[in-house]
Amino acid sequence: MHLIYLDESGQTGTNLRDTVQPVFVLGALIVPESVWLALEKDLQAAIEKSFPAPRPEDFEIHATEISNPRNGYFKQFPITHRLAFRDEWFRLAQKHALKFVYRAITKRRFLEWSQTSFGSGVSINPHVAAFPLVARVVDDYLKTLPGSPLGIFISDENHEVVGDVEKAIRILRGAEGVLKLGQIVEKGFFIESEKSLVLQLCDLCVYSARRKEEKKIGLPVKPIDEGGIPLIEPIIHVGDERFRDVNAWLTAEQKKGRPGN
Repeated sequence: MHLIYLDESGQTGTNLRDTVQPVFVLGALIVPESVWLALEKDLQAAIEKSFPAPRPEDFEIHATEISNPRNGYFKQFPITHRLAFRDEWFRLAQKHALKFVYRAITKRRFLEWSQTSFGSGVSINPHVAAFPLVARVVDDYLKTLPGSPLGIFISDENHEVVGDVEKAIRILRGAEGVLKLGQIVEKGFFIESEKSLVLQLCDLCVYSARRKEEKKIGLPVKPIDEGGIPLIEPIIHVGDERFRDVNAWLTAEQKKGRPGN
């Protein structure tokens, strides 16, 4: 069994005209169950070293708080200290041979496609489109591993998309052809991110992936964020995403009233 942690960055729901966060990224961090416990221990040890107790009760690693804390606990630490911690967590991802699959969606282009396909009155959360793209690559990757292990999705409790993700998993497990999820168990799990160090690591990964994609389309990226980009490169797994197939699926499901809005 492989644990597949899902998180997103640049989430603005159906507001696809947002200029502050013009790119949405959904990422999946793939963790073999055989390394999960050792990974958790290493992540916790890094926290104890960089942010020793006492810590706030609601202590949680957020990419935005590492790079640009607005107030509170993390602001007391110098930027070099916070970035050293981030880099150490990324090195732990490499140490445990984790794989990271992600999909970026430029919101304005997605809005144009949505309006062309469904009309101006329909708004679709890009999470709905990104999930089958990411899920299929994860499924294909699991098939290549010895024994073709199963996987289970574990997501942050984003109430806006919980229903859509569960519907998509159920639909794609019963689909035929390239979109079929043959290695994914039927139901995902949703947990609070503050209770999962690996989900917090995934948050760091998707944040750096978003900065990577913003840089690719010519948007300015701060040096402190740019430094995280090469550190996720070694764990990125790229698959054949077949845009056309996923768009056809999304079109059919939207016309049936699922899983979009």
